[in-house]
Amino acid sequence: MKGALLALLAGLGLAAAQAHAVEEAGWQPVQLPHSSQRDLHSQRTGKDYRIFVSEPRHAPPPGGYPVLYVLDGNALFPGLAIQAQALEDRPDPNLRDSVLVVGIGYPGEALYDFKARAEDYTPKADDRQRLPGREPPPSGGADDFLAFIEDELKPQIAQRYPVDARRQTLFGHSYGGLFTLYTLFTKPQAFQGYVAASPSIWWYQGYVERTLEAFERQLADQPVAARLLVTAGGAEQPAAGAAMDDPRQRHMAERRMVGNARDLIDRLQRLSGRGLHSEFQLFPGANHGTNAAHSSVVALALAAAIGRQPSRDQDD
Repeated sequence: MKGALLALLAGLGLAAAQAHAVEEAGWQPVQLPHSSQRDLHSQRTGKDYRIFVSEPRHAPPPGGYPVLYVLDGNALFPGLAIQAQALEDRPDPNLRDSVLVVGIGYPGEALYDFKARAEDYTPKADDRQRLPGREPPPSGGADDFLAFIEDELKPQIAQRYPVDARRQTLFGHSYGGLFTLYTLFTKPQAFQGYVAASPSIWWYQGYVERTLEAFERQLADQPVAARLLVTAGGAEQPAAGAAMDDPRQRHMAERRMVGNARDLIDRLQRLSGRGLHSEFQLFPGANHGTNAAHSSVVALALAAAIGRQPSRDQDD
């Protein structure tokens, strides 16, 4: 009797599992339309990168598609891919744009590979800020990472897609924003558009100053044609006079994300006569994390507008 009862219970359990399987059979993994990915090994950095591409469906303009390269691709590419598709589907054909979005990420399921990005997105700077009591992450790989983008990734994208080499934009957030500024200051001809969201200027404050001085001298001899947008969230820095009894508030006050970004743009706007158009945008209420999403919208708009004549009203 006991054996028969166990067999009956087992049978009921199997039937329930089978019913659940049938019920679940209609569920499928989410797919991102018109997008693809592949892993690419870099000879320069020695790392593997996961490259995401959202391909426009409309025919390219005469010079090829404008391209938006986005760092932290695992986290930021999906939203930008959907935005790019929506930009192509606007009801008024005169307001549509086709932008090729290329995400640069890392293999794996995590949104961020913190050690890899810390090394790739930061320059060699011995005077960088270190947090007391914490082992500093790897750093100093920006030269090699930029060479990977320029010499290995861009040629592959250009070989597969009709792109306009004169309409390329780089978008990075946090350490990625730091790398975006680094690229502009050291190789301004690499891109025509730069969007640095919440750039970690605090990380290498002294390095920024030295690099800026060299950049200003370079522009005096070789003007560029480039646009820079730096963004920050209103909640990334405490208001003046705020109580500093909360360790997090003190931490944000020390990093001075909003103030550093404003100061940088104030200085760079003096270079407008040398071909660099710089602006700052604050997103009230946005914190360090959510500013990435806010900035992705304006990054796509900037990428679409680079090199486009005449300018258009982007409102629906």
